[in-house]
Amino acid sequence: MLLLAIAAAGLVVGRLLHIPAVVAYLLAGVLAGSAGLGVVAQQEGLEELAELGVALLLFGVGIEFPADAFRRTVSRMLAGGASQIAISIAVTALLFRAFAVPWPSAVFVGFLVSLSSTALVFKLYADEGGIDTPYGAAATGLLLFQDLALVPMMLLVPVLSGPAESAFPAAVTALLRAIVAVGALLLLARAVLPRLLDLVSRARTPELFPLVALLIAFCTAFGATRLGLSFPLGMFLAGLALSESPYAHQVFAELLPLRDAFVALFFTSVGLLFQPSIVVTNPTGLLVMLAAVGLKGLVCGLIVAMIWRSARSGLMSGLALAQIGEFSFVLSREGSKAGLLDNELGQAFLGAAVVSMAATPFLARAGRLLARVGAGAPGAAAGPTEHVLVVGYGTTGQAIARVLRETALPFAAVDLDPAQVRLGQDEGIPVRFGDASRRAVLESAGGAHARAAVVAVRDPVATRRIVSLLRQINAHVRILVRAHRVTELDDLERLGANEIVPAELEASIELFVRLLMHLGVPRNVVRIQESLIRVGHYRALRGGEASTNLLAEARRIIRAGVLETVEVVPGSLACGRTLAETELRARSGATVLNLVRNDRPVPSPDGSTRLEAGDLLVLYGSHEAIDRALELLEPRHPPPR
Repeated sequence: MLLLAIAAAGLVVGRLLHIPAVVAYLLAGVLAGSAGLGVVAQQEGLEELAELGVALLLFGVGIEFPADAFRRTVSRMLAGGASQIAISIAVTALLFRAFAVPWPSAVFVGFLVSLSSTALVFKLYADEGGIDTPYGAAATGLLLFQDLALVPMMLLVPVLSGPAESAFPAAVTALLRAIVAVGALLLLARAVLPRLLDLVSRARTPELFPLVALLIAFCTAFGATRLGLSFPLGMFLAGLALSESPYAHQVFAELLPLRDAFVALFFTSVGLLFQPSIVVTNPTGLLVMLAAVGLKGLVCGLIVAMIWRSARSGLMSGLALAQIGEFSFVLSREGSKAGLLDNELGQAFLGAAVVSMAATPFLARAGRLLARVGAGAPGAAAGPTEHVLVVGYGTTGQAIARVLRETALPFAAVDLDPAQVRLGQDEGIPVRFGDASRRAVLESAGGAHARAAVVAVRDPVATRRIVSLLRQINAHVRILVRAHRVTELDDLERLGANEIVPAELEASIELFVRLLMHLGVPRNVVRIQESLIRVGHYRALRGGEASTNLLAEARRIIRAGVLETVEVVPGSLACGRTLAETELRARSGATVLNLVRNDRPVPSPDGSTRLEAGDLLVLYGSHEAIDRALELLEPRHPPPR
């Protein structure tokens, strides 16, 4: 409990100081530990909690592993990633060997230094919209390979700590055994887990999903331990097995709060281990470790520049990757248990991790500034693609999605009903399974960068939560909500909805419009009254003084002459005729002020100007005159019954 409170306080202070969460947790642990305020000491019980946090972190990485990005850049990723890992390990090992560090420990430190922070770099790139840029793609390729390289590194830890003469045979045996175990576990998980989640989703019981998600993750991890793999590695494989499942993002959303809590415990407990006094009395280890991290960044930059053929991307990627990653902490724990990392080396590692992670945002910003020097080069950072997010794929969501597809507007949809999701996917609609009342589901669907969002779910409680979360993650998104009851309007407006369409009142408006049309009220006047009702947030239909104000406002507008833009519609009486032949002025009383054709104004339209379908006429006149002009410019419709 005390450790969670320390982590929470560190995160709050870190946010105020714009420090990454991982660094905030580490610093909070350092300040609270025996080397700082002495509030809490490292305890045995924290070991298990920390390992659980690492396992859940790896589970999330496995689920979010971008298989599509992997397939697109697999050749460059393999070449660049393998080169970067090998060179970084070799350079670091030689550097530490020069300071009389034994070869096994020097190579192990190379393992630690070669890994960068996936979570930190992805967060920086996501905030600036740089993931889809050339330098973002290059950095992503190296980071993905590093994540995968953690698996053989963990398997090689016992080999490095064993007798030297049996190191090579032991390494080959360990890797072969691991390949067989990983392959068997992945095949079993891919065959069983998606089917199990499909059964759970059909049960339509939201409370069941997080329980089954936890059960799946822990059972897979336990199976991995039975096959000789570590518990965190088993969790990573469980996430990887689910990464292409339609239920992956929902599983991730269910476990995200739990994962974040245990990850906070892990990094805070790591901070408790750091003893600055050792680094102060012997700063050489820290300086050598920081030099190795800097050389790793240089290696990353050179490899990106050569393989991705862009010096600019190399510069930006190299500076962004010049830090020690969160998975190095996972590896360091295994190395400490195996005797590869003594206390002095461990303290140098912790110090370098804190310094390099804290420096990363500033280095990444410096990389962007340096890349702009001499600038007009291609590959500048581009903002995220704006799209429409449709939440709820019922009748309303399906209609909106189909119209968006026909108009070629980018969009994504999300729904909790697996039958509706499959229906949409069969039609080629980009709809995914997920509970949009979970923040992680909205973020994975692009809610943070959406241009607009349409919320059309049946549950009013879920609707309010979705609107609130959308407004929190995206302050600029325009949120349109379908409400079922009039009583929901005020709450939804307060939570951040821009436009609310209550089903009950929209039916009333439609009846009102049809009634006025049947009574012979000009269409232009009907449109005004319809618009005034909506602009007034339906208060005219909800009772009170708004009804009197509506009538007064409508009379004021109707008495005034207005400007109206009207399109010449195919099939109308005016289409294909000249202005003189239509007798528009004589028959309606409206004056033609201007004509726009193909987005260009036609100068001084006169009686000889022939009207074409799609022409826009700017008319002036009374509302009655404008309504008579509409009869000529729009096709005739049978009166509503």
